[in-house]
Amino acid sequence: MKHLQLFENFEDIESICRRYRITNYTINPDGTVDVDGNVDLGAEPSLLISKRLPIKFGKVSGNFSCSDNQLTSLDGSPTTVGGHFYCSNNLLTTLEGGPKEVGGNFFCSHNLLTSLEGCPSYVGGHFDCS
Repeated sequence: MKHLQLFENFEDIESICRRYRITNYTINPDGTVDVDGNVDLGAEPSLLISKRLPIKFGKVSGNFSCSDNQLTSLDGSPTTVGGHFYCSNNLLTTLEGGPKEVGGNFFCSHNLLTSLEGCPSYVGGHFDCS
């Protein structure tokens, strides 16, 4: 699988974090972003995300939401989410690229899913793909 670079440099990553109000983050040497807390990429209608996430996340200790966008891919999602993971109301046909472990609930309803391939190997709560 070819790895796509989603940013130009660490300053670009910091700019994206400021734009989406992501705080308490650490930029890892490989360019992934770990967040101690929550990430909500669906909170600002004026910052609608089209197709894919703007940066690549590593671990998020709290909740992660990318709902209510126009995502066609979960590439860049955190590998581990300590809380709930929300990707509802997008244009996803698969869950590939999504987190491997979710400590809380996993919500992927209201997408165009044709398969559950790529779903997490562990979900600590409910799994909603309605």
